[in-house]
Amino acid sequence: MSILYSLTLALGLGATLTHSLRYDPKYVDHNLNQNKTAIHPLDYWGEWEDHTYTESPSNWRFPIYTLFIDRFVNGNPSNDNANGTVFEQDITSTQMRHGGDVQGLIDSLDYIHGMGVKVGWSC
Repeated sequence: MSILYSLTLALGLGATLTHSLRYDPKYVDHNLNQNKTAIHPLDYWGEWEDHTYTESPSNWRFPIYTLFIDRFVNGNPSNDNANGTVFEQDITSTQMRHGGDVQGLIDSLDYIHGMGVKVGWSC
């Protein structure tokens, strides 16, 4: 029996045997399902009293800018050769540091914001 066939069979059996989480009074503070008669996930119902819901944004698409700080902007050249050797920083090498730093990122925040970026991720 192939692995793919076994996996498909296991998923098929699991889908027919799985229903929904039943309501359990001892977990009343944690139940997402408050419908005591629910036997199918579509029958779930729940309410969070005294909670103010925040509406989702109408447009979830927004630019995210990912950058690798060392390869970005060199804002403080005095920290390029931290160990005092000439073999630490080389902007033409793929093996050595390029010199980008947090100060370079700070100096570029207006540029990044000007592109419409709302979220940043640095490595």
